[in-house]
This record gives sequence, structure tokens and C-alpha cells, in this order.
Amino acid sequence: MGSLKTNLLIFVLLLAFIGVMVAGQIKERNDAREASAGNSQEEIAKAVAASTEQDTEAEHPYKNEKVDFKGKEFTYSPLGSSLTAGYYASKENKKFASVLSNAIEEEMNYKVSLEGHSAHEALLMHGLDIVPEINKQEPDLVSIEFGTSDCSAKNNIPLDTFQKQLDLLVNDLTGEGTSNPQVVLLTTWSAGERCQAFDEAVKTVGEEHDFPVVDLSEVWGDSSNVGRKGVQTYNGVSDNLYPNDQGMEVIANKIFEEVEGPLKERGLKVNES
Repeated sequence: MGSLKTNLLIFVLLLAFIGVMVAGQIKERNDAREASAGNSQEEIAKAVAASTEQDTEAEHPYKNEKVDFKGKEFTYSPLGSSLTAGYYASKENKKFASVLSNAIEEEMNYKVSLEGHSAHEALLMHGLDIVPEINKQEPDLVSIEFGTSDCSAKNNIPLDTFQKQLDLLVNDLTGEGTSNPQVVLLTTWSAGERCQAFDEAVKTVGEEHDFPVVDLSEVWGDSSNVGRKGVQTYNGVSDNLYPNDQGMEVIANKIFEEVEGPLKERGLKVNES
């Protein structure tokens, strides 16, 4: 009887030992699979990043090329509403159009003339009225910033009307007889879900005309880029809607990233001709 109990105990212990061994082997296999999957994901991420970088270089081969246009005249004509007008940068030279002008001068050694037209809470239809004035400026670069006022509950411009007007505006700025400027489009500022459809319309027009679009939601979504209420600026007392100086600089940098390559390419081609 004692021998039977001993054998049974040995058998149970043997089964337990086998179970532990099998569980350990399974764990090792799972760990190996997870490590392999992790490595694969890392390799995939690296491959995607490399591919994106190659695509960017192929699309804008001059982006990282050092150029010197030796103080040649360059006209930047920002067109838009309150944001373009500089609400509420602390000083005029802190608004994004001024910061961008300085970046173009420093990076490409152009002599930038800042022209354009902007007005507080302007609608896109007002921008259409200003096109003849912008074309007379013979700009090399035009940034277009409309939509925040258009999509507001106060104005409630129909989405299809806005998109058609934006398409017409771009056509009028780049058509026959114009200086055919480099155009960059900006989405709405700090309007949230209410204006998402207008942002998509801006992106659609940009894609159709092969012009870059700067998504401002990435800027105003960061509260550190938005000014606080009650600060005295060159444009009056600030609210808590518009960008502060940091936000203006971020906008300028984002625009520069989009237009750096195309502007260098345009300038080099002009010099060669």
C-alpha cells in the first residue's frame, strides 16, 4: 500500500515537473515571437520613415540645398483674415507673415517685400474682391487663410459656396497674366468640430491645385501656442482665441517647411533661364 502511494506521489510530481517544463517552453516561444514581432514592427517603422523621407526628397529635391539669391527682390503677399492680420501677436514683427519673411531672407538671401492684404474677421468673398490688388503686387508667394469666419454660426456660409470661392480665388491668383506665385493654403483657426468640413474643403482645393496645405489644428490644439486674454498688443487687447508669439512662430515655421523646397526650385530655375 505504501509502495502504491509512493509511486502515485512520484507520478504526480513527474506530471507537475513536465507541466512546468512545457509551460516554460511555451513562455519562451511566446517571448521569442513577441520579440520578433517587435523587431519586425521596428523594422517596418524604419522602412516607412525612410520611404517617406525619400518621397519628400523626390518631391522637393531642393529643400535641403543651400542657395543664395544675392538679395534679389521677392514679394510675399499674405491674404487672409484676423490671423493673417496678426491678431494677437505682441508686435507687428511677431505676426507669422513677418516671421516667415525673415526666414525666407535668412535661408535664401532674398530681399523680401511683405505686401498682401488682411482684415479682421474677413470672409473668403472679401478675399475674392482683393485678388486684383494682390495680382498687381506680382507676388512670388501667397498664403491664403480663410474659413474661420465663413464657418462661424454668425456668418454660416454654405460649405459648397466656400469651396467654390476658394477654388476661384486660387485660379484668379495663378491664371494667365499673373506672376504665377507659389501658393500655400491654411486651414481654419481654433474652430473645432464646427469647421472640420471647411478644413477638408481647403485640403481638397490644395490637392486639386497641387499646392501645400498647413493644418493649423496641430497648432491651436496645443494651448501653449494660444494667447491669454487681456494682454495689450499692437493690434489691441488680446483674447484667448488667437495665437501668442510662440504660436505665430510655429505657424511661420510650418509654412516655411512646406514652401522651402518649391521656392528654392523656382528661384534656381529662374536664374538658369
